[in-house]
Amino acid sequence: MTKIQIVSWEEIDITNYWKVSTWKIFIIHVRVNDIKWIADEMITDIMDKSWINNLDIIDRASYNVRMVPTVNKLVNNIFQKVENDVTKDFWEYLISHSAWNALNKLHSHIVIPLAELRKEQISWNPWFDFHTETLSQLISFWESKYRSRWNSYKEALEQIVSFITDNKDMKELSDLRKFVSENATLNAVNWKKSYVAAFSINWTNYDSIFDNIMNSNYIDSLLCSPEVYLIWVEIWQ
Repeated sequence: MTKIQIVSWEEIDITNYWKVSTWKIFIIHVRVNDIKWIADEMITDIMDKSWINNLDIIDRASYNVRMVPTVNKLVNNIFQKVENDVTKDFWEYLISHSAWNALNKLHSHIVIPLAELRKEQISWNPWFDFHTETLSQLISFWESKYRSRWNSYKEALEQIVSFITDNKDMKELSDLRKFVSENATLNAVNWKKSYVAAFSINWTNYDSIFDNIMNSNYIDSLLCSPEVYLIWVEIWQ
């Protein structure tokens, strides 16, 4: 059985929802079938320091030291405990990882090192959760949410809109520019960015979920973006 399964994918004609935009919006349905396997894969990804090799000598020295407490926290306190103690933090990392796996396969998104590895905090991150660069050289700003008993799309969209309002995407550019193409940085400076809302789902009326999203106040704030991705992640246990 495929560990991370892409159940469905489509580009949406938003005029069907009385919305006006020249940009693209995609929905992707992902199903996770093996939680332990994904936890092991996330450990491998976290331990991989190859991204540091492309930096200058000062940044290499700084990131090598800075990322140690975060790697220890993620590996020892979250990912390695998945069989006995699955935390809320783990589920949200799983949502991001599974969604990126799908976007990499479908749209060739390039992953940017996890924000917590690049910054000094080792716990709650008051910024976007995750970043990728799209094939069209846009920086994608991600928010991932997990809820055990209900669908979490509202929280993900609400957080993205809040961060946009606070200009947190623009505030991150000085750090992100080290890990993306020059064109992606220039596009972001000119307000051409992508947004990804990845969220858990707990019931199967997918048309109703999407209708609720498209009829919400949050989606209108994202339709000025060239590419928006809505990724719902279904977890089989």
